[in-house]
Amino acid sequence: MFVEELIIDGFKSYAARTHITGWDHEFNAITGLNGSGKSNILDAICFVLGIRNYKLLRANNMQDLIYKRGQAGITKASVTVVFRNNDRKTSPLGYEDCKQISLTRQIMVGGKNKYMINGHTAQEQAVANMLQSVQLSINNPHFLIMQGKITQVLNMHPPEILAMIEEAAGTRMFEERKDKAQKTMSKKDKKIEEISAILTEEITPKLDKLRHEKQAYLEYQKVEIELDRLRRLVVAYDYTKCEESLNNSNSSMASGRARLDEMAVQLETIKAEIANIAKSKAKTEEKRRAEMSKSGEFKTLQAQIDELSKELVRIKTQSDLKTASIKEEQTAKSKLVASKGKFESELAKRATSFEKQMSKYTQEKQQYDEKAKDVTQLEELLQSLTTGVASDEGREGGFMQQLQEAKKEASEAATAIEQSKLRISLLKDESKEINGNLKKALKDNTGLLKEKESLEAQVASLDARINTHAFKPEAKRELGQQRAEIMSQIEAIDDRRRGMEAQMGNFDFQYQDPVRNFDRSKIKGLVAQLFNIEDKNKFAATALEITAGGRIYNVIVDDDETGALLLKNGGLRRRVTIIPLNKIAAQQLSPDVINFAKSLAPGRVDTAL
Repeated sequence: MFVEELIIDGFKSYAARTHITGWDHEFNAITGLNGSGKSNILDAICFVLGIRNYKLLRANNMQDLIYKRGQAGITKASVTVVFRNNDRKTSPLGYEDCKQISLTRQIMVGGKNKYMINGHTAQEQAVANMLQSVQLSINNPHFLIMQGKITQVLNMHPPEILAMIEEAAGTRMFEERKDKAQKTMSKKDKKIEEISAILTEEITPKLDKLRHEKQAYLEYQKVEIELDRLRRLVVAYDYTKCEESLNNSNSSMASGRARLDEMAVQLETIKAEIANIAKSKAKTEEKRRAEMSKSGEFKTLQAQIDELSKELVRIKTQSDLKTASIKEEQTAKSKLVASKGKFESELAKRATSFEKQMSKYTQEKQQYDEKAKDVTQLEELLQSLTTGVASDEGREGGFMQQLQEAKKEASEAATAIEQSKLRISLLKDESKEINGNLKKALKDNTGLLKEKESLEAQVASLDARINTHAFKPEAKRELGQQRAEIMSQIEAIDDRRRGMEAQMGNFDFQYQDPVRNFDRSKIKGLVAQLFNIEDKNKFAATALEITAGGRIYNVIVDDDETGALLLKNGGLRRRVTIIPLNKIAAQQLSPDVINFAKSLAPGRVDTAL
């Protein structure tokens, strides 16, 4: 793939839509004045390829990439790169039939980020996979040489060199996929362990508990039914006895009332007889007085009076007996009435108790029905858990089916593990070939390995010293936080150092002696290192740098012969411009020009050198 077009819109210093075409597939150069946006074109290419470290783009966050941070009416930035895809052998996977591949990245104010491939929205991972398939990983861009990158590569550690080789060989993508597969397998193993733990720790004890509760509930149900039957028998027996007592009391009261009525009639009769006797006595007294007043039959009358007196005494005695009997019957009547009220109250209490028992029986029957329904559901659950088949129609599956599905997932995970192992073995074979090529590079790093061993020994001694002291998790956590803060500060300082090294790379002028016993004083150094600016004039340093341009990095030597030796045998690492002092012709401004300039801006014009 080769870059064919680059379209920049709203990115950094490109406010208007800029369309760059005519790219050559072998060599391209971007030239222009300082501040014209040369570096922003390279930043745009890195941006559209999906770079995540915005510091490499000289930005602190995503919003810094939008023109004037979105404050000039432009709220989004987009970059589109069009690749020419004529060679199908080197084309990305899945895009062999596309003659052109357009990749677009767009960001908006607020942090929204969007990728598009050939005009269709795509995920960031899909873009990364497409670029990795052709050895283009922008987050590890060894194919891209930026400012200060050569020094960084020379100072790389062995793991970083290995990562660079893996990226160049195209095995990095498989390593990431292997890591993802291992993480997926570990998650599946943890899930299987969790399911097994749930089976052994939760479901099996719950099943045993449900079985015991079922047996206890069945026993309770039998006892409750028997108790209910006995309660109903007791209530029925009490009700029958009370009803019999009430009937007996009613019959006794009716007979007493009949006897009382008879005695009342007899009393009325006796009272009438007593009244008649009193009348007869009065008549007899009158007759006796008349007879006494007369002469004659007094004795016979006296005898009749005595007989009548006896008869009166007898009748009075009978009357007293009847009166006493009536009083006894009335007392018995009052007792029967009281007994009747007592029996009626007792009957009302028993009826109330019977109603309460019936309501309690209804409630207990409802509870029994509900518990029977729960038992039925538990039996169905137990049957579904043990056999995997539900008793009701329309209900399928169960725990066994879930277990079978889990086993199926476990078998699929095992198959994936076997496939991953096969892929790992293939990758190991490839890594062996790569390791053979790395042995030569590793031989050159013996000093680093010795330093690593010494550091490991120091770490082991420090661990031993740590183990001798009392361990405090809180102190370790605090130290870890402090270490993280210090590491973040170190990283920030390191990034700043790298940025300064990238900015000050032009000041790094190194050379070797072109001949033996070479006098290094003949080489004066860079122009920028040969003069100082006073503190009061430091505000003009930027103006001086812009005015001098690239000439400020020229190298000053004493004569042209030294410059020739330096160019021929000096082993220079970069192209430099050498200025011999014997070839410099002094040129000064005329006093008239200086005076004229001072007259235009009094107090603000002076010669620079």
